[in-house]
Amino acid sequence: MKSSFPQITAEKIPFISVNQMIQVDDLMIQKYHISLLQMMENAAYYLARLCQIIYPNRKEIIVLCGKGNNGGGGLGATRRLHNWGYKVSVLLADKAQMLKPIPKIQYDIISNLKIDIYSEIVEQEKFIETLSEKSLIIDALLGYSLKGNPKNNYAKLIQQTNEIKLPVVSLDIPSGIEGTIGTIYEPTIVAEKTLTLALPKTAFRVNKIKKFIGELFVADISVPIELYEEMGLTVSNELFSDSPILEILDY
Repeated sequence: MKSSFPQITAEKIPFISVNQMIQVDDLMIQKYHISLLQMMENAAYYLARLCQIIYPNRKEIIVLCGKGNNGGGGLGATRRLHNWGYKVSVLLADKAQMLKPIPKIQYDIISNLKIDIYSEIVEQEKFIETLSEKSLIIDALLGYSLKGNPKNNYAKLIQQTNEIKLPVVSLDIPSGIEGTIGTIYEPTIVAEKTLTLALPKTAFRVNKIKKFIGELFVADISVPIELYEEMGLTVSNELFSDSPILEILDY
């Protein structure tokens, strides 16, 4: 379905490296006192909203979640979509006890809700076999700082997702791609849409990875303009004035 979000061209927004994004996160927390949980909640809301608007007829959503902050965003989106009447199921790539502290908060919330959570490989394989052709998959397995091939259940979930050929929305970056130079690890999710956070990553400029990204969107996670100025980045304070989600063209 055609995007209904405002569009901007890539030349009007900076692309940043993994190290720069790490610096953004650190400054957000340490100097501007915007917590990781706040950022994650923003990411989760806009991820859920993008799915709701672009795929209005796909009422069954499967969320693939890793143990890190990317997975935490997926878990937060799960709660939002559940509250909006969607049938949402979660496939965890790791056991719940392996989740990092902030994603674990998100997990603890949804574990009290009527949401199916699968963490065993056999359970996940059986569940995937039951998916309808009208399902939608959210990829929140791995983030931009990946340094090597996805392994174990991460690799299995990526392979199965690509095989069933349902539309996929990736959070921040398709799982399997490194965010600075665009190294493509094996296997890598093939997304139909990618919702990146704060600013697009420099990897998105690499032509060979564009087939994995699909249509590219960026969401506001409340990074102060002053923070970007401190880093020497030129970002207009009107970037998200029309919408907290934008589609990036010609990247």
